[in-house]
Amino acid sequence: MSKIPPSVEKIVSESFEVLDVMYYPDSVEFILSNLPPEDSRERFIEILNKVSSMELTPKLYLEDDRLKLKISVREKPITSRKNLIVVLNMLAIGTVFISSWVVASGTGKLLEGLGIHPNIMGDLLISSAAMLAFLLIHGLAHTIERWNERKSWPSLFIPAPPPPLGFGTFGDILVIDEPLVNREEMLDLGLSGLLAGLTISLIISFLGLLQSPAVPSKVAESWVKEGKAGYLPTPLIFFLMERILSPGGDKVLLLSPLALTGMGALLITFLISMPLMPWDGGYVAHSLIPRDKIRKVDWLAVIGVILINPILGALMLLSMFLPFKSITLDEYSEVSLSKKKRGFIAYTLILLLSIPIIQ
Repeated sequence: MSKIPPSVEKIVSESFEVLDVMYYPDSVEFILSNLPPEDSRERFIEILNKVSSMELTPKLYLEDDRLKLKISVREKPITSRKNLIVVLNMLAIGTVFISSWVVASGTGKLLEGLGIHPNIMGDLLISSAAMLAFLLIHGLAHTIERWNERKSWPSLFIPAPPPPLGFGTFGDILVIDEPLVNREEMLDLGLSGLLAGLTISLIISFLGLLQSPAVPSKVAESWVKEGKAGYLPTPLIFFLMERILSPGGDKVLLLSPLALTGMGALLITFLISMPLMPWDGGYVAHSLIPRDKIRKVDWLAVIGVILINPILGALMLLSMFLPFKSITLDEYSEVSLSKKKRGFIAYTLILLLSIPIIQ
């Protein structure tokens, strides 16, 4: 005997034309009359709103060219990962402070060689606070995006080594315990984090560049030759801001710890923009790119990240083989054309502004 109440049939028939029904112990499957994807989105949401109060979960999908709707007893979310999330987040906070100390002390030694005595502890605290603010605001953007649904998911901060291999963190990802509704929700969720991260990264970078002292270019060149300083892949927008604020002539900017934090946040924004789940760019890409082409795009992104940062590239390569559950309840409908255009423009802009260039 099925746990699904018979009243579900009436709910489904009010939104779709039902061709056949099959009951199972914990679910019921409807074979529906095919209709265009753009016509199914709102109909599915109507069903979702009605059966959610009954502790049921609907799923719309295409199988063998037949449109099907499966309604199942809602599964309990996984909660056993909370301790792991807390441990990794605390570890990431620690690695952020370590990274900030490496940057602040390294910059301080260079300035002391010029007779300037910076406040290394102050730079450490400001840089750490800026990177943690970047992580928190990025996560908060996801929470605000889901506020209407009264749902929020914890963010998992990814620890990382200090420069040049990392900036104390590789950003954060959402630990989602249940599928999203449809591709439009995926797009909104991914873009909200990326846009918030890009905005706070630009603010940190600008303030950091204003704090960066000008030093003779010959001195800077000698530091590079002696291995005391070096060049990092620089996000395009950071490179342009640095050029505008640079004093020119025979002087260059020695990036302050806060400026390096801003540059690191921009690099992290670019890396989490890659079209791989469970990063923000994965949600955006899976909502915009056809399903039969997304795997090829995944591989291209992994290869590109490996060339930029082998450690993060290996991490993203591993994420390709993790057993993720179905991402959306509605696997049939597409993002509306107008929203797809806006999403593509925003996603392209984020990638272009944060793409690293080699100086």
